[in-house]
Amino acid sequence: IKLLSQYPPHNLDYYLLNLQVFTPMTNPLVLITEPIAQEPKAWLSEHCTIVEMGTDHPEFQSTLARAEGLVVRTYTIVDQSMLDQSPMLKVIARAGVGLDNIDIDACTSRGIRVVNAPHANAMAVVEYMISMLLTTLRPIHRITNPSDLNNWHQLREDAITPRSIVGASLGIIGLGYIGSRVARAATGLGMEVHHNDLRRIPESHSQGSTPQTLETLLSKCETISIHVDGRAQNKDLINDDAFALMRPDVVFINASRGFVVDHHAAARFASSNPNATLILDVHHPEPIQTDSPVLGLPNVILTPHIAAATKQAKTEMSWVVRDVVAVLSGQDPAFPAN
Repeated sequence: IKLLSQYPPHNLDYYLLNLQVFTPMTNPLVLITEPIAQEPKAWLSEHCTIVEMGTDHPEFQSTLARAEGLVVRTYTIVDQSMLDQSPMLKVIARAGVGLDNIDIDACTSRGIRVVNAPHANAMAVVEYMISMLLTTLRPIHRITNPSDLNNWHQLREDAITPRSIVGASLGIIGLGYIGSRVARAATGLGMEVHHNDLRRIPESHSQGSTPQTLETLLSKCETISIHVDGRAQNKDLINDDAFALMRPDVVFINASRGFVVDHHAAARFASSNPNATLILDVHHPEPIQTDSPVLGLPNVILTPHIAAATKQAKTEMSWVVRDVVAVLSGQDPAFPAN
């Protein structure tokens, strides 16, 4: 009011300009394109103005143009085109581990920080891997109706599984943060664990696993688990040549990246080896297309990218918003990706 009294009514524009100087700035706008856990989202809303909106929303581009922060998960593609529409963007957060959907170099050249949650879902993926191995190698028979009791001894006989996780060999391709934890869990269950990695893994960090060449691992191991990253060189890493080395009764699990496995090669191998079991949690592209060659094969188990699908893991991944607030406050993030 004091400010208003200093200027005559005809000088309203000058008054409004000065009023903006004394008006507290609004919280920075953060755009969330895919659902995150409620508690981290509520915490973020206390520090920022948040808008939840998918990329197909009619107001997405206009909202993106005002956003200083962007929170994505798996299916939002952050490429040069999107960055060109984001003049105010300071930080992009991936509520998860993989950064395949974010053009890191383009973000870096623009001075945009990229953050993620590199360790948040590790044990959920380990849990998935061990669960699928147990389900495949040691399926549990259940009593389903009273008439089963008449065949009690036959039920017990039928429940004896020809294979067991105990003593089985497991080959881990990629002994990183997740792969090493799979190794630790597997050795704890009595498995014979081998690994192959681009790096030389010190024995003190190998979790009881033995290093092997990729060819030896593929040909020797009864079960194989793949945990490589999204670098371009890993595309079709598991192709016809790799499948040709595998045992005809192998249990093969991929919960890393969809493009690591050539699905056409996988389908050919599964069709030719009915005693093998392929378990594929990630796919290329996603969602799985109706003409996918692995659909409908009896010895191929498909799951919809759910290895990390526990409430606990989703919440931990969503806490990447702490680094969003840190960057917007001028601080260094705890988990920078560039």
